[in-house]
Amino acid sequence: MVRPIVLLMGEHRTSAYVYHAIRNLGVTHVIQEDGPSEHRPASIKHWLTHVYVRLMSPVMRLSSRTRIQELKRRYPLNDEPIPFHHTLRVTSLNDMKTMMWLDRLDPQLIVIHEAGPIEPSVLARFDCPVLTVKPTMAEGQLEAYWAFRAKPDVCEVRIEQWTERGWSVVDRSLLYIGGTDNFATYPYLQLTTGLPLLRHQIELLLKEEVYDRRTAK
Repeated sequence: MVRPIVLLMGEHRTSAYVYHAIRNLGVTHVIQEDGPSEHRPASIKHWLTHVYVRLMSPVMRLSSRTRIQELKRRYPLNDEPIPFHHTLRVTSLNDMKTMMWLDRLDPQLIVIHEAGPIEPSVLARFDCPVLTVKPTMAEGQLEAYWAFRAKPDVCEVRIEQWTERGWSVVDRSLLYIGGTDNFATYPYLQLTTGLPLLRHQIELLLKEEVYDRRTAK
């Protein structure tokens, strides 16, 4: 029997895009914690910027509808709801209930997206590869806010894997920003660039597991 891929995530409007993009690789369950991930700015200046981004994003989404539809068609992105019967709800991914479900599901791979911080002690208990997409949307929109103005080289998406020494970057790509882009289009820029990278890393890890099983026989 093939072991499943389990997706750990928070409540974020982009979560469905990630689920549908990798579902056919073997995702059988989504463990979802209550609430979206939050980014805590390190200074008052960053906090004010964060508040500005959150307040202006709805307005920007309205004025950028054409660009957003263009980006959604590029991948394409599927925004159908995640099937209810595939979703397991927990208060926090750090809860024992999460470990109970993972022990029962025995996944061959875990993917984390837009979740709150997971304790290193919890991550250390996962006995399979763990991938995540970084930065989170909140952090990335703040990066994008500055990148659209002065530093396009800092606006990137990364695929990271958990190791004994912490998170390690396994792939990355710059986001190519058009003249009409803003921090409301950022999530779609990130996903259309990052999801192919995520799929590629998952496929590599699945191939490695198949090879390991064959050589162990």
